[in-house]
Amino acid sequence: MSILPIKTLKLAIVGLKANMTRTALSVLGIVIGVAAVIVIVSVGQGLKVLIVDQISVFGDNMMSVAVKVPGSDLGSSMQSMVEGTVITTLKYDDVEAVRDKERFPYIKSVSGYKAGMDWATYQEKEKQVMIIASDAYYPDIDGQLKVAQGRYFTNDEERGMARVVVIGSKIAKDFFQGQDPIGKQIKIKQINFKVIGVMQERGLVMTIDWDTMVYIPLKTSQKLITGEDHLVEFAMIMEDDQHFAQAEAEIAQLLRQRHNIDDPAKDDFEIMSMDQIIEIVNTVTSVISLLLGLLAAISLIVGGVGIMNIMLVIVAERTREIGLRKSLGAKRKDILNQFVTEAILISVIGGVVGIIFGIVFSLVITVAVRAYGFDWPFVVSIEAVIVSFLVAGFFGIVFGWYPAKKAAKLNPIEAMRYE
Repeated sequence: MSILPIKTLKLAIVGLKANMTRTALSVLGIVIGVAAVIVIVSVGQGLKVLIVDQISVFGDNMMSVAVKVPGSDLGSSMQSMVEGTVITTLKYDDVEAVRDKERFPYIKSVSGYKAGMDWATYQEKEKQVMIIASDAYYPDIDGQLKVAQGRYFTNDEERGMARVVVIGSKIAKDFFQGQDPIGKQIKIKQINFKVIGVMQERGLVMTIDWDTMVYIPLKTSQKLITGEDHLVEFAMIMEDDQHFAQAEAEIAQLLRQRHNIDDPAKDDFEIMSMDQIIEIVNTVTSVISLLLGLLAAISLIVGGVGIMNIMLVIVAERTREIGLRKSLGAKRKDILNQFVTEAILISVIGGVVGIIFGIVFSLVITVAVRAYGFDWPFVVSIEAVIVSFLVAGFFGIVFGWYPAKKAAKLNPIEAMRYE
């Protein structure tokens, strides 16, 4: 007897209903695999968008110059510095040289700065803060940096090593609790600093709470806090993005002259534009997302193996049924089609449910992260949805084929005798 596709589908559904527990377990394996792929890809893309958006707030026309271990690429240089290597060749005099308007007329503003952690105290209150030690031009570089009350320190105060400080909005609230902080004294490393400004509330950027920052003059920090005269980085704002290549070449030439470097391969600095920084971020996050996606895909393979195991058990349990059907005229291809269809149904159902769960979990993660103050985007990759669903269906065919083939080859007489 010839079984039509619709009849094969009905028989497959009946067969799956007869083994609901095992069917549910097989479906669960596919659900977990598909949902994991969607959630991980969603988180990876959300992280990429978040980082790129937050980096972009500094402006498209920004370039930075950072120290680098001579003769190494940026990645290995960063690793070396994390491990304790200190490069002291970048000085504030380099910043002043780049500020030369006659030599660099296309540079709008330049600022040297350094960041570090220390304790700030006011009366009995104490808080660990991140200190940005900068010159007076730092607000030109960071366009999101706005003073809500008071002012930022001046060039004269920075050069004169004035003991003044501009504090973040949370520091103002925690220390002064509604009182006017302007003119009051806080201590950093047991040194009194006069509060001259309070920053506008900004929130989290790049996982950093900018409302807990404090800003002090660079030379004051070098003299009284760190005792160091070198920088790690300085940044500049260009008049437009048409001069990036020219700026990179001319600044590199200047710094090589100042640092007595003859071979560009031995540069102790790295010049990057905002586009290059974003490209690096995109590359890193894409690689991380790919690796995590591959790890999640392993659970799909596990789910496929689960389908094969369950189908083998089902074939064993339904041996008499298979023998009866074959004795009534069912052909090998009819039995094969039925069991392959059952495996495909498990994969399709698991795939659909997995997609729903993956989207829901991605939304839950978005809501949870936003609750912590991050502007986390809700991103669901259509490609990840389609690929994970197709892979689930593929595994249904591949891992369902062997049990189906085994069922189709059963001898009807021996099958009917099976206990």
